[in-house]
Amino acid sequence: MNNQIHLKTVSLVTALLAAVMAVLGLGLTALPATAANIPEAEITISTESVVTKQWDQVDVKCEWSVPDKSQPGDTFSLRLPAELRWFGDTTFDLKNPAGRTVATAAANGAGLVVFTLTDFVASHPLNVGGKCSFTTQYARELTGGGTEELNFVVGDSVVRVPVTTEPCTEDCTPGVPTSAGKSMWWADPAQTKLESIFYMPPMAFETNDVVVTDIPAAGMEIDCSQVTPRVGKVVSAAGNIVEPFDDEQYPATIECTPQSLTVSWQGLPEGEHVELFVVTTVTDSSLDVYENNGTVNISGEQHPVGAETRRSVASGTGDGTVDTAPSPSPSTSTPWATPEPSASTAPATPSPSTTPSISTPPATPEPSPSITNPIVVVIPEEPAEPTEANSPEQLANTGAQGQGFIFIAAALLAAGSLFAFAGARKYGQRSH
Repeated sequence: MNNQIHLKTVSLVTALLAAVMAVLGLGLTALPATAANIPEAEITISTESVVTKQWDQVDVKCEWSVPDKSQPGDTFSLRLPAELRWFGDTTFDLKNPAGRTVATAAANGAGLVVFTLTDFVASHPLNVGGKCSFTTQYARELTGGGTEELNFVVGDSVVRVPVTTEPCTEDCTPGVPTSAGKSMWWADPAQTKLESIFYMPPMAFETNDVVVTDIPAAGMEIDCSQVTPRVGKVVSAAGNIVEPFDDEQYPATIECTPQSLTVSWQGLPEGEHVELFVVTTVTDSSLDVYENNGTVNISGEQHPVGAETRRSVASGTGDGTVDTAPSPSPSTSTPWATPEPSASTAPATPSPSTTPSISTPPATPEPSPSITNPIVVVIPEEPAEPTEANSPEQLANTGAQGQGFIFIAAALLAAGSLFAFAGARKYGQRSH
């Protein structure tokens, strides 16, 4: 009796372990594949830009490719050289001709650009690659002309890209302005703000009144906290006013809203210089061109002025092909099928041509637990060797370990059935 209780306990514990292993297997099977970095990704880089001074724009082109069977979520990257800083949109998509996104790109302030493959590569796993283009700025001062090598880091490799430098040697600075005008440029690498300057020639009369108006176009708003008037008699070689300033002696009157700005000065003496710096914030980042127009009125003479700045755009292409290789034929074995009973466990059925004996009928065998209550346990076949597509690394990342837990659960369940069967048989023997 104690043995029977012991066997029942073992059977219950085994069944509980089988259930736990099955749940773990199902959960792990449902886990998504883990994304990975692609060290074998290839990127070629080139530029045709010529650098003449610090902060010049450098346009970069590239071609990229990744190994066949790369997975959605896998990444590869490039890092800008120290001479360049990212300039423009920090994220962009690389699309195929049909408009499907093959990969996305994201750049950070340190000049690291990370490309991430999308679900497109799951259905088009071969020949995945494309092109990209983006804009940078040359962040260092030039020390000479010629050809300079820029070192881009791609994964664990360095790609050396030549760039031509030609420092300005003649008429390099605008000097003192001879007419009223306006210039505008991007104030930050992410291109979210624009800065502009209104400039004008030195005052020509003994006393002068100046009024400047600024009206931004659609997609921009004036930042009234960053309006800077400047007055002075000393200018640099580039034509900008430098210290000592006369701002306190000739203060400006400022009237500002996000859509309109008016700045005026009264009684400026002859020879005085005036500048006005204005920062505008981009409210519509989808535009390609931003315009800012206004007027400069000096002693009753009005001069229309304006400026426009284009947004630099990062973009790319990508594509892939479908894998047309035939899939392996499914297994035709049925490991869990219940076998036909053998001759030792069931009487043979006589064929129609055989006449049964009347004088000596077969004896009826005594019933036994092994015949009246058969329990058939079938151990599944060993799984076939994994194909190349199911290598150990892939199994570790695609949830295949869950199937192993389910197999162990089945084995534990079979073991529990054997324990239960042994207990039932021992009990039957004692009852006789």
